[in-house]
Amino acid sequence: MKISFLISSLPFIWLNAALSATVYVDANAAEPIHDGSSWCNAYLHLQDALVAAELAGGSIDEIRMADGTYKPDQGGGQTSGDREATFQLINGVTIAGGYAGCGALNPNQRNIAEYETILSGDLAGDDVEVEVADLLGETSRAENSYHVVTGSGTDATATLNGCTVTGGNASETDPDPRSLGGGMYNSNGSPTVRNCRFSANSAEYGGGGMCNEGSSPNVSECTFTGNSAGGGEAFAWHGSGGG
Repeated sequence: MKISFLISSLPFIWLNAALSATVYVDANAAEPIHDGSSWCNAYLHLQDALVAAELAGGSIDEIRMADGTYKPDQGGGQTSGDREATFQLINGVTIAGGYAGCGALNPNQRNIAEYETILSGDLAGDDVEVEVADLLGETSRAENSYHVVTGSGTDATATLNGCTVTGGNASETDPDPRSLGGGMYNSNGSPTVRNCRFSANSAEYGGGGMCNEGSSPNVSECTFTGNSAGGGEAFAWHGSGGG
């Protein structure tokens, strides 16, 4: 993250944190100012909302997201095409997807199937649909995020709710952590994950959809479909307790 971005944005973000405990993310926000203060003034990228929540020091406890596709390498301070970029969960903050958002009659209407919020590791937007067994070798996925979402170092107050996680490709070789958890990687963290769908994620070693090392996340009402791992585990616990 570039220091210049943090310095220039700090007063702006703190002002919004003081006004509301909820900030908004909507890829289709219509207003010219994207400060997260309302649906039509929403941040365009999830990473910007996460920076705001970090700087707010606990004043922001919820990030509401409208339908759309959001990528880890997008937003202030991010480098386009950076495979290391990931959506790092934050203690005390809930990321909640599935809202109608700006332009809807009721922007706060929530239906995670109708208003799908997609967290995608397909950084180049060029993924080719293939059979699950071929995900790891598919060349169009070579530039995808190693981990779309990361819950490392968090506790149960860090929550992901109502999102689709897809396109992660942890393609490095074991014992590199980037060989684990294409969709979500948790190391010594125990976040809460609810009502989420993990699909078309892959990992060279284990946990194509999600991998947990020394972690005990609370995973409920989630689906894992079409994920692939070279180690044969689409959902893996390595030295962790199931939860």
